[in-house]
Amino acid sequence: MDTPTPSSEKREAGVPLWMPLVGMAVALCFAVVVGARVFPTLGALLFPPQPPLPTVSEVRLLQTEAKGLGKDEWLYGTDLNACEVMRYYQDILGDCKYDPSVDCNVGTGVGVGVSRGVPIPVGLCMGKQVIGAYSVTWAVQVATNYVENGQTRLRITREVSN
Repeated sequence: MDTPTPSSEKREAGVPLWMPLVGMAVALCFAVVVGARVFPTLGALLFPPQPPLPTVSEVRLLQTEAKGLGKDEWLYGTDLNACEVMRYYQDILGDCKYDPSVDCNVGTGVGVGVSRGVPIPVGLCMGKQVIGAYSVTWAVQVATNYVENGQTRLRITREVSN
């Protein structure tokens, strides 16, 4: 004959209490790993990086244009010296090429010395910034000798690629 077992000795059927806790811990770890890769990219899509500017109060936006998917361009005017602007972008972006006809001796403060009216290219600076799974390439063309809206113009291009 079968002997009845007391209720305290009966095992309850179902999932043990620790199993859902382990499942939630694994799900949390997975969410952290995926989120660490997704959130920087999502943040850059919602709030794209703005162009680096020397001194915001001394720079005026003249024109902006969306050149295509992932490519934008801004034109700024300023009264700052073109060689000082080039040195600023050399510090920020790193790779700058000066126009050979312009006397911007790096570190000496010597500027462009010509009569005003005919735009003169000063140089081009380029740099890369990594945001999540994407990279942002910045290109800054600096020209000077303008009469209106500041003597120096900055054409800043931002290109986003993966």
